[in-house]
Amino acid sequence: MKRPNAASLVVLGFSLGIFASAQASSLGSSVFPDVPNGTYYDSAVGDMYAAGIITGYANGTFGPNDYVTRGQVAVLMQRLKADLTGQSIAVSSSSSSSSRRIVSSSSSSTTSSAVASTESHPAGSFRFTTGSFKADENEGTVLINIIRYGGNKGTVTVEYETIDGTADAGSDYDSTSGRITIADGKTTGSFTVPIIDDNESEGNETVTLKLKDPTGDAALGSPDTATLTIVDNDAGDGSTADAVNSKGVFTFSAPEYEGAEDGESIDITIERTGTSGSASVKYQTSNGTADGNNYDAETATLTFGDGESTKTFTIKIRDNEEKKGNKTVNLKISNPTDGSELGSLSTATLVIVDDELSTFGNGNIRLTEDTYSVFEGDTVKILVDRLKGSKGEVTVKYQTANLLAKSGTDYTETNGTLTFRSGESQKYILIPVLTDSANDPRETFSFTISDPTGGATLDIVKKATITIE
Repeated sequence: MKRPNAASLVVLGFSLGIFASAQASSLGSSVFPDVPNGTYYDSAVGDMYAAGIITGYANGTFGPNDYVTRGQVAVLMQRLKADLTGQSIAVSSSSSSSSRRIVSSSSSSTTSSAVASTESHPAGSFRFTTGSFKADENEGTVLINIIRYGGNKGTVTVEYETIDGTADAGSDYDSTSGRITIADGKTTGSFTVPIIDDNESEGNETVTLKLKDPTGDAALGSPDTATLTIVDNDAGDGSTADAVNSKGVFTFSAPEYEGAEDGESIDITIERTGTSGSASVKYQTSNGTADGNNYDAETATLTFGDGESTKTFTIKIRDNEEKKGNKTVNLKISNPTDGSELGSLSTATLVIVDDELSTFGNGNIRLTEDTYSVFEGDTVKILVDRLKGSKGEVTVKYQTANLLAKSGTDYTETNGTLTFRSGESQKYILIPVLTDSANDPRETFSFTISDPTGGATLDIVKKATITIE
């Protein structure tokens, strides 16, 4: 008897009518890079992933043509039973022994969060933007992005932490933990991990990243763990991290975009860092809280010629004249070609603003926080929000200024002009903090935005104080 593969098993569930009452929330191709768009099992994989019945391999792939074992079928059916009956699943510690599995069962917390994802979470769920991040050993810090999806009501928080993989905290990277706060209506957050250049040829090493303990009625999504690979710059094997790939590193131009419901369409910009030769990348949309009544789904490929660094694609927005609040659309790029790769900002969110409830203009620009705390040798990330509309291109000037801390000794002086393209509603600026040998007390410097253009205005929160611990 021929063994079933993963895709046929998922579709079999639908043919038996088991999941007849389920609503597909996304396509499998919008979650897994190896699920082809438009295949007969595309929507089935997406629905099972959204329900927490099946979550794919730990490396972020699904393996649609891989065979499944009787053990994997048992775990899948156990999750189905739990979903239908509302029971929780107790998972034995030995269930994580397989490194390749169709149904993730590495811990009881992972299973609980997967089953819980079938419940309604208007506050949303947290996940990493990708299951794998990468940084050069001499990069200093790496930015880790997370996303809140499936809902954006209320202010929510989630804790994060680093755990040693093959890399050792203290010699390869600085152990990092903390809490990310995402405000009502917002969908993105981030933290940084400091990388230590040890000048030893020891090969690439890994750090495990983990999200935990969400608050504000939010939940954990998948992936809630990710792997950071530190690329050894002493090995001489030609390995490079995202920022130095001459063939191109593809990212969204912003973590969040806004479009008015009556605005007809919005352009989304993809940026390419490293422009040697031609390369292409696939883009696609999937439902967040929005559906086909709010926008037209898009899936296609952008091809960049030699030397080209930006391309755009357009999403049509539908005005449904209903007062149901803002809606979100998930954006994703995947499948880079010809030696190019994806950067850490490979997912983003489009917020469709309900024009029956909100005005939509050129924007009111503000800092998301007025105080920050950072350790020596780390990088502080300043988030700048554009509220009340994102019509047209606008700019705002920014600059740092000494207080007790001195530029060039304690931190890197940072100033310039921040540009928001039409539709872009959030940007960030990174300020490197330096390490010195002096046993200084806590020192501070300031960061200020000013002089908006393009019809934008400044909010009251336009200055922040950064404390170096």
